[in-house]
This record gives sequence, C-alpha cells and structure tokens, in this order.
Amino acid sequence: MELHFPFYTIVTAIAKLFILMLTGYALYRFRLIDDKFTDTLSLLLVRVIFPALIISKTVTYFSFSEYPRWWFLPVCAIVFSMAGMLMGRAIYPFLKGFESRREFMCGCAFQNCGYLPMNLILFSFAGAMGDRLLIYVFLFTLGFNILVWSLVPLFLSGKLRSGFKLRVFLNPPVVAIVFSLLWVALMGKGTLPALVADPMGQLGQAAFPVAMLTLGAYLCRYRAHEPQNKLPLFSCAAVKLLLFPALVLAALTWAPLSADHKFFLFLQSIMPVAVSLVVIGSYAGGDNKFFSNIIFYTHVIAIFSIPLWLAVFSAVIG
Repeated sequence: MELHFPFYTIVTAIAKLFILMLTGYALYRFRLIDDKFTDTLSLLLVRVIFPALIISKTVTYFSFSEYPRWWFLPVCAIVFSMAGMLMGRAIYPFLKGFESRREFMCGCAFQNCGYLPMNLILFSFAGAMGDRLLIYVFLFTLGFNILVWSLVPLFLSGKLRSGFKLRVFLNPPVVAIVFSLLWVALMGKGTLPALVADPMGQLGQAAFPVAMLTLGAYLCRYRAHEPQNKLPLFSCAAVKLLLFPALVLAALTWAPLSADHKFFLFLQSIMPVAVSLVVIGSYAGGDNKFFSNIIFYTHVIAIFSIPLWLAVFSAVIG
C-alpha cells in the first residue's frame, strides 16, 4: 500500500481546522457570543448533534457482514487510551507544582481520532481503500466515544469510583452508539427511513463546524496561546506526539495484522490531542485552560510531526 501524504496535505487539513477555530475565537473576542452561549453550544453538541452524527453515519455505512471483526478497532481505541493514561500517570509525579493530574492524563490518552485522520484519508486515498479506511475511522471512534463520553467526565470530576454506576453509559452519545448497532443488527445497513435519516444527517453534518466554533471560543476564553506552565504542556505533547507513536510503531513491526490495519493504527497514534476534551471539560469542571493549551499546541506541532512519522512508517514497515 503506497502512502502519499505530502506536507501540503497535512497543512491543508489542519489549516481548515484552524480557520473554523479562529472564527469561534473572533466571535468570542468581539463579544458576539458569551460564556453562556458557548456553554449552551457544548451541551447541544453532546446531547443532540453528536448523537445525530453517530446514528446517521453508523446506520448508513456500517454492516456486520462486511466487517465480521468490527470489534477489533473499538478495542484498539480503548487500549490506546488506557496506554496513554498510564504513560501520563507515570510522568505526572515529575511535574512539580502542577495540580491538573487528571487533565494531564487525558491529554496523553485521547487524540483527534475523527476529523483529522478522516481528512488525511480523503485527501490521499480513493476507491475501495479510501472507503475501507473511512469505515475504520468510524469503528475506532466507537471505542473512543464510549470512554470519552461516559467515564472521562466522572474521571475529571474525581467521581470515577464513588459516582460510577452502569447508568453513566446512558448518556446521549453512547445511547446513540448502542441504538445504531442494534438497528443495523436487526434492520440492516441503510434502512433508517429517509424521513428520519435526512434531517438527522443534516444535524450530524453540523457537528464539526459547531465543535470547532465552540473550541475557538474556549481557546479565546482561556487564552490558549499563553500557557501558565510550559513543562506540563510540552511533557504532554512529547507523550502524545513522540513517545506513544514510537511504542505503537515498535508493536506494529511484529503484529500479525494486514497492511491497512497497521497503517490505520499508526495514523491514529500520531494524531494531536482530541478537541472534544475542552467540550467535556466545560461541563465536568475540568481545567479547560490546560486543555485549550495542549489542543492548540499539539495541532501546531502536528503540522511537522505527522509527515515525519509517516516517512518513518514507510521506511520501517512500508
């Protein structure tokens, strides 16, 4: 499988993200939107728009018969996140005077697993391979969403042990995942009536721009370009963009996986920090100043680190 990821492709994909973020930044900066409006947008994303996106994409594109081992990539997403958490926990004691331990661990654990790899795949692959890799993105995000929308809010609020009950999984994004999989299992792929599927798809299409506008407002609100403590910021970036990809690359060299699975998993391992963390932090009481810092700077660094890592992957695995 030949890889064609010119520097221009990476820059273009990330530049689109920054343009939308800068729009949200400007709206907040010039007081066209305020804190209440931004927080309301966050709730709208979690409770309505993200679930609509999940249902629309799942029922339209997924089939159990076409992907009999569909569970493999969601499990990989959970393993990736848990490994990142453990790496963050191991490094945190060396960050003297920095109190946002949970936010540091989440920054090390969760990557931009949807928008950015999706755009890189769309830019670089066509035909059956492109379609297959896009389905891989969807399957991987299943595991990501189960963790990030159910357990991460409890973890950030310090209530993971005391507040954990099975009903924490009854949040809108996870309910949407379960509903979608059950629908496909019972009714089949692409069987959602157009009367419901079309407006739901239109709502889902709003997920990315609304999320980026919200993120941009938070970046302005928390002055993301001005980190209060540089050591935790660059330590987290080093874990996410250097140490973790190196470990994944080493594991993939001997893993008995197909070439497309190896490429996809490595692509996920080199992504910057997930933009959804700042949305979750807004209603879980997390340190959104740190989340804004790490999201902003890892995406800037990723402009250079992604093409370098892909070149290494081509040389080592091919």
